[in-house]
Amino acid sequence: MTTIHIKTTGMYCPSCPMLIELSVCDLPGVAAVQVSSADCRTVVTYDESVIAADSILDEIRNAGYGAECVA
Repeated sequence: MTTIHIKTTGMYCPSCPMLIELSVCDLPGVAAVQVSSADCRTVVTYDESVIAADSILDEIRNAGYGAECVA
């Protein structure tokens, strides 16, 4: 399992983190998702043999939010 930290922008209401979590957790290979609107950060634990980090970023962007990996 791999964990990535994603700077997530564009969250303006209390339901935004929930929408991101629901979108990302449905992806195959994703084990856990935690979104913090206060920190503008999403932490995703996933199986890199099943899904690529770029696909996770794309899912967040497709949901209408900005997404960029941070170290």
